[in-house]
Amino acid sequence: MPSHLKTVVVVGGGGAGAATARQLSSTLDPFKHKLVLITSRPHFIHLIGCIRASVTPEGRFDEQVVMPYDQLLVNGNGVILIAEVTAIANHGGMGGTVTLTDGEVVHWDVLVLAPGSRWEGPVAVPTTKEETKIWFAEWQAKFRRARDILIVGGGAVGIEFAGEIKDLDPKKKVTIVHSNERLLKKAYPDKFRDDIQQRLLARGVTLILGDVVPESALTSSTVVTRNGITLTPDLIVSLFAKISTIYEPTFTGNKIPCRGPHPNTGLLTAALGKKALTPAGHARIARTFQLVDHPRIFACGDIADLAEQRQIAKYEGHGAVVAKNVLSLLNGQPAREEYKGAHEVIIVTNGKGGGATYLGLMWGLTFGDRFTAKFKSRKLLVPLLRGNLGLDKE
Repeated sequence: MPSHLKTVVVVGGGGAGAATARQLSSTLDPFKHKLVLITSRPHFIHLIGCIRASVTPEGRFDEQVVMPYDQLLVNGNGVILIAEVTAIANHGGMGGTVTLTDGEVVHWDVLVLAPGSRWEGPVAVPTTKEETKIWFAEWQAKFRRARDILIVGGGAVGIEFAGEIKDLDPKKKVTIVHSNERLLKKAYPDKFRDDIQQRLLARGVTLILGDVVPESALTSSTVVTRNGITLTPDLIVSLFAKISTIYEPTFTGNKIPCRGPHPNTGLLTAALGKKALTPAGHARIARTFQLVDHPRIFACGDIADLAEQRQIAKYEGHGAVVAKNVLSLLNGQPAREEYKGAHEVIIVTNGKGGGATYLGLMWGLTFGDRFTAKFKSRKLLVPLLRGNLGLDKE
């Protein structure tokens, strides 16, 4: 392509990065602009489906969660580079560069950062499709062997793991230890959180609320909680501890890191300093998604500092705002489109056949098994995500 083209670089091919790149590909003029998406994997990983894929081979979700980028860019407008970014250079009004693992340096006039979160444990899948299939098979074997499973953390991920395990074998003992007096976060009404609790109890899941599993206990076959409750699991799944583990004392004697998600903003710190981030590690942004003090750099998705729950369903909205503002900058205009936020919505599965849903509309709407199963539990939003990537929904 001619060197006079203004280049937009999107870093990250997850939920926010893919949504932003697709919207940019439909609006940028290929005779004036060049779009480059840089992603570490040659395919999209549907994280919502990884919970079931790691527990059971049923439904072949180990294959369904791996989705190609073939149709992501509208009319092929742009290029996709499979690489990791090792450094970011910012030259102010002149744009900057990103350096890739192979040493290639890519210039940008506008940079969009959407690297998502860093995961460990079952959802921290490897890079290649072949490695991913083996990865899920190994995790399925762990869950199949375990008879007494302790889940540390009662957020949506922990709850959905419990439901999948009970689907796998209702006789398995499943215990959730959660630090708050109710499951989930305070962003959702107490009545809804209590309903989730009752649904798990009805399936035989043991709940220990208002208690904590000390990190030192995660490497022992006998776990004593902070409140003195003794547990003897043969599999510990710790999802949200600062330094957490998955431990199989009965089977392997090995501990495997499984920290909860953390914003993947290390490169941003190295390039722009700690002032670019909040104490929690999220990128400080304006309502336009521009980084504070760096108007030619945007940040969206998991890493953006927004007063909302971080969910892939919101990232189409992020992408739409970013795309409009990027185009304005390329045309010499200020970025004026502001993100208005989104209603809080959460759909929590309880296995394949049920769960509960909360929609933050009007007075707050809640739905049970039938609604939740139809919209998420059965297919785990796979058709929706495929459509968002430009693929056939089935």
